[in-house]
Amino acid sequence: MKKPLNIRELTLISIFTAVTAVFAQIAVLIPFSPVPISFGLVGVYITGILLRPKHAVFAQICYLLLGATGAPVFANFRGGVGALFGPTGGYLLVYPIMAWIVSMALNSRKSLQAECLQSKNKLIVKSGASICIAHIILYIGGTIWMSATTGNSIQAALALAVYPFILLDIIKVVFCVAAVVPLRTRLISMNFLHPDNTAHDS
Repeated sequence: MKKPLNIRELTLISIFTAVTAVFAQIAVLIPFSPVPISFGLVGVYITGILLRPKHAVFAQICYLLLGATGAPVFANFRGGVGALFGPTGGYLLVYPIMAWIVSMALNSRKSLQAECLQSKNKLIVKSGASICIAHIILYIGGTIWMSATTGNSIQAALALAVYPFILLDIIKVVFCVAAVVPLRTRLISMNFLHPDNTAHDS
């Protein structure tokens, strides 16, 4: 039987739910797209980089549930079911999947065991690859959702909500790999994040 979450785990989930909400408010509306320039994705990737897979997923689910209840946690202090299931909701709904992909690549039991034998460069490559895969999921989910809810073609949805953001998204990915992954290594060495690797999700 799986053990219930303890106080430490619940606290970490709550903290990273809040981290995502805070980063989401670093956002700028642009006139040619319904999708704002938002750093909420950085919060998602930080969650995936630093938390165990199930905790990363729970943190993002809590973030979405908070927003769905009306809490102003989405970009530009929006909240409510309308914001979650509107034209841009597809980008939000894949947040738990994105966090899971990154966390499984870095913080699953198998990954942590292998990490002891890997070089720093391999960790950087693995981190970057997992974030890029998660970002592709974001583009796919968001584009299909927007096309379905607005009646626009896939090509039109890509032009509105993907192509204009690619360069800035690359910068976000580089930031996470260059700044957050080394922080993760430091926190693990201090036994702050994963004091018991054997307890990790597989």
